[in-house]
Amino acid sequence: MSKLNLSISSEVGNIVKVENFVESFGETFGLKSELFGKISLPVIEAVNNAILSGNKLSPEKKVYLEAWKDQDKFYVSVEDEGEGFDYTHIPDPTLPDNIEKVAGRGLYVMKALSDELLFENNGAKVTLVFNL
Repeated sequence: MSKLNLSISSEVGNIVKVENFVESFGETFGLKSELFGKISLPVIEAVNNAILSGNKLSPEKKVYLEAWKDQDKFYVSVEDEGEGFDYTHIPDPTLPDNIEKVAGRGLYVMKALSDELLFENNGAKVTLVFNL
């Protein structure tokens, strides 16, 4: 099983490297182009969360990405060097109480666009799973 890896320092400007990384999935794993929107937005959200919330914009801290595929699923994991967070209580940003809140939308997008969301290391690592 081949895997693609990328590590970036925790700077928002490195999102372009993540976009290029996602673009390489098609060639490496033979993914259909219509999957890109579904994959790229939640991956970028996960990296943004890792940079901002996990690593708190510390450029000396890294965000690690890994992508791989099995017979019927495609996986992308994003891991930061932060403490993690309570991923068991993800507020729904579409509820009236949360509609004005700026935070919490990224996780909602990740959950909505992926087929499965797996958390490890107290939430410091998230794996997005996409059915092929």
